[in-house]
Amino acid sequence: MGKWLARLRYALRRHGPVGFIWLAGYNLVYYISQRDRNAERTAQADAFDGNYGTETSGMREIGTLDVVSAAAARYAVRYDPSNPEVVRTLISKLQIDYSRFSFIDFGSGKGRVLLVAAGFPFKEVMGVEFSRELHEVALKNIARFPRNETHAGSVRSIHDDASEYEPPRSDLVCYFYNPFGAPVMERVATRLAALHERYGYRVIIIYVDPRHPDIFEKTTKFAILVKSPDVVVLTTDSYPVPEY
Repeated sequence: MGKWLARLRYALRRHGPVGFIWLAGYNLVYYISQRDRNAERTAQADAFDGNYGTETSGMREIGTLDVVSAAAARYAVRYDPSNPEVVRTLISKLQIDYSRFSFIDFGSGKGRVLLVAAGFPFKEVMGVEFSRELHEVALKNIARFPRNETHAGSVRSIHDDASEYEPPRSDLVCYFYNPFGAPVMERVATRLAALHERYGYRVIIIYVDPRHPDIFEKTTKFAILVKSPDVVVLTTDSYPVPEY
């Protein structure tokens, strides 16, 4: 009962009374119309876990997680695992020396993207997740992932708020799957731009389901390389354009 009350308070705080009523109706219609589609997506997602003995599938709304009462939850977006083949393709198209770059997944959830990135020889692979519940699932998945599938120097999940997280001083590939709203994205983009401006590191952004790509452009440190409704790739330096 306490968890349901927390979820209701979260929804009211985020959307207001009128928005809450509209949202309830919308969710009911959405649930009815999407049952079959979600079942198909779950079966496809489970194929990844079946191959590696992990548990990365399944959508989780913010209101069902341990962070429902946190102030930052109002800007968070539900956990929805990335398509592993899409992630693998996006990373493989980058014309870089992977060993020079650290990979960061912002809003890494259960760690699926970390496991895909681990298949590339990055200097290190990191995920930043503010839900301890999802973070702890990611730790288990990293431990279960077959060692022979890992080519990165290290793979880890970090329990932290993305708006407070200080990225390592390194060339970076940063992955975002619409993880949070504009206020958090602005703080993350500012830190990444400063990393380039102050220390000269290259930062490449892979932004899937891009809702706020303009935030990176407004820093004046990022330029768009690839832009489509589904993905935007940005960089801080002149850089060969990937052929997506």
